[in-house]
Amino acid sequence: MSLLTIDGFNVMTIYASNLEESVAFYRDIIGFEKIRDMEPGVLMQSKAAELMVYLEGGREKRQAAGLQYTQTCFCLSVAGGVKPALEAVKGKNLEVVLEYGDMASEFAGFQITDPDGNIVEIAGRP
Repeated sequence: MSLLTIDGFNVMTIYASNLEESVAFYRDIIGFEKIRDMEPGVLMQSKAAELMVYLEGGREKRQAAGLQYTQTCFCLSVAGGVKPALEAVKGKNLEVVLEYGDMASEFAGFQITDPDGNIVEIAGRP
């Protein structure tokens, strides 16, 4: 038996150096909407899923993105499939850190970074 019994996912906190830039990324690219200010950050919620993020400003920016650091990466599913999402991301000239899976198979995904180098993974059906 485990020490704790988790019964749900509350809020994911994402540290940001430039709060305004991060809010724009999570709103315009990922599709979250701002719920309210919560000093020193902003609470945002997904329009399509039961997921909330808290962007907390005042942090230092990661010096390099990529998979060489020990870090937490969160994975989101996307409506319409991974391949169209990847094409849309590339069309906005966002850096794709990693692509995996066969876009013709049953599962695929990719990773991008937010303005502070935090990795956001998109995965699911191609």
